[in-house]
Amino acid sequence: MALVMVQGHALDSLLHASIRAAPLYELQAVFHGSTAPGFLFASGFVAGLPRAPLSMKAGVRRARRLLFVLAVGYALHLPYWSVWKTALQATAEERMALYACEALQVIAVTQMFVLALQWAAGRKWVEAAAVTALVILAAGPGVWASGLSTSVHPALGAYLDVTRGSHFPSFPFSAFVLAGAVAGAAVGRQEPAVRRRRAVLGGLGLLVLGLALAPLTGRYVDFWGVSPAYTLVRLGGLLLLLRVVEAAAEHGLPGTGALGLLGHETLLVYVLHLQLLYGTVAGPAHLREWAGTLGLGAAASVLGLMVPVLLGAAWLWHRFKVRNPHEASLVLVFLGTAFVWEFLTRPW
Repeated sequence: MALVMVQGHALDSLLHASIRAAPLYELQAVFHGSTAPGFLFASGFVAGLPRAPLSMKAGVRRARRLLFVLAVGYALHLPYWSVWKTALQATAEERMALYACEALQVIAVTQMFVLALQWAAGRKWVEAAAVTALVILAAGPGVWASGLSTSVHPALGAYLDVTRGSHFPSFPFSAFVLAGAVAGAAVGRQEPAVRRRRAVLGGLGLLVLGLALAPLTGRYVDFWGVSPAYTLVRLGGLLLLLRVVEAAAEHGLPGTGALGLLGHETLLVYVLHLQLLYGTVAGPAHLREWAGTLGLGAAASVLGLMVPVLLGAAWLWHRFKVRNPHEASLVLVFLGTAFVWEFLTRPW
């Protein structure tokens, strides 16, 4: 998913508009649409693997990490590196982009809900998470149609539907995180034979259910939007993909180690590739002069150069973390503190 994310964003940013309007590009955009659900599902899957509830120390540690992810998600969309300029000069469009619920926000908020659910429901948390996911799926079309997001603060409304500029509001995308957490507990913890069987049967079952519901829900809601059928089909495909990736790793197929590294350091890859392509308050996009100007061959060449850079950065950071975990934590604390200090003290 990390690799497909980089590929999709790079082509979307660099290719000429005439190429992006072609049917072949539209086809790859359908596959690229699986990246965010894949990230959300995978984040939940990891959260569902440990036995719950976690100890107080482990719970606090996970909550702290999730708050860091949430902060990074909002920092990436800051219009200015100054709280005063953001408050006094940001346009309505810039505020909408800042408040938008994107992948990191929905991952962090939903995982914190899972953490609270594990403490509240104890060993019954898996069933509670499954029910919550179903409620989100069922309520999603109604929430989108209600216009509720326009009657609350934009920062809260961004989590309800797409009218506030969000690409991944909680309805329905929190369901991917919750379903991932359920799969982590019900599939990921099991011994290999049971895990494989449940992944395949669960994936096929969700695919069939989603396709069966599509004609019924299609009368009321667009399949590619908040449709429960769409979410079920995606979840079924993700469970089957999980089985394929596991098989590839078991057989030691070339490239699985590199993909695993990207998976371990997804947050770093996510932030770094956004900086290269779109820029942040920390600096302009390194590839901005090529944005929307390249043909397919040139864009593919740039992508071919980006991937090794991202892999190299992921390898260096992962190696440093493994060898020096305490120092790595200090680096993150220092960078976070320095960023916040600059944001609060810069006059304009």
